Amino acid sequence: MPSEHPSPEASQPSQNAPEPLLKLGDAPRPAAMPDSLAAEVAGWRFVLRSPVAPSFYSKPGTPWQAPPEGCLRASDRWNLEGAFPTDQSVENGTQWAVARFEGGVWRVESCVPAAPRPAVRDLLRLRVERLTAARRWTHGDLELLHSLLDGGTQAEDTLLAGDEGRARSLRSLKALGLAGAASADDPELPDEVKTLLADGAGSVVWLDVDAREIADGILSWHAKKQARAAARVSRGAEAKQRGDDIKDALTKAVQRAFPRIPKEAAAAAAARLAPGVKKLGRMPALQPIVDAVAEVRLERWRQAVASEPEVAKRLAAMEARGDANRALKRYRDQRAVERAEAELKEWRGDLGPVLSRRLGW
Repeated sequence: MPSEHPSPEASQPSQNAPEPLLKLGDAPRPAAMPDSLAAEVAGWRFVLRSPVAPSFYSKPGTPWQAPPEGCLRASDRWNLEGAFPTDQSVENGTQWAVARFEGGVWRVESCVPAAPRPAVRDLLRLRVERLTAARRWTHGDLELLHSLLDGGTQAEDTLLAGDEGRARSLRSLKALGLAGAASADDPELPDEVKTLLADGAGSVVWLDVDAREIADGILSWHAKKQARAAARVSRGAEAKQRGDDIKDALTKAVQRAFPRIPKEAAAAAAARLAPGVKKLGRMPALQPIVDAVAEVRLERWRQAVASEPEVAKRLAAMEARGDANRALKRYRDQRAVERAEAELKEWRGDLGPVLSRRLGW
């Protein structure tokens, strides 16, 4: 499977249309291709990738079917059922070779061992990191990767089941080089794919070994992301619950200090006290509770008292006399203090009186 590594690789072409010329470094190379061979392929004027396998050609058209004379091929798979015969032995899967097509035979020009598996895994991890960092993975993409990992090689019609969302996800996976697809027999195809095509499947989709490792890495990354999100939500819910518990405790404390206070007024005072409780880590004494209730009620009456007919009439008369704005505010505030003082005395019930500097006591 391709890995995000700077070396040449063409994008997946159709089997019936030639791939355009690629510039060097346009696409990643298979993870098992050794660096020395990748550098050699990078020197070709034209690089074309097979649509079904990580094999590369130096001529346009469909050289995997009818290679032109002089065409170069880089691959780790040779002598496949009579296809790609070489003039010397190449160990498939363990060696990469570059050969030139001459006289009906691929003449090997260079042959090197495939990259060791630990190095391949490093490249695959890098590929996973880049794909997860640079791309938004939709639920459909991830669900399709799950299906391909669990179901293995499948007929495309069976995999998609007429779902247009899955079809879009499959196109994305093909464009990324993660999912392989074939609709006609080819000597480079895996045996499972050949079997399904022989059984009448119109198109077959699969993940090769490297693609499965990449897909597993992407799904693992998404599972960890979901776990982190769930943990954040859980922490937020716990913090909210702690805040609600503090407000409930404060509301009860206010109601103990003022047995006849309405619940909404007690809750407003509790909200005023909550930041101090969180900061100090202890419940307030009686005087802070009295001050908080006095502040809340004084603010309420400052807003409401001016609309009372008696107060509004007096304020209008003072304004007509040309009294300073400070005098108007003082008269209004005095009326607000009277209302708040009366409330606090009423709400204390049978308990002893309390004083608050907020009301001038």
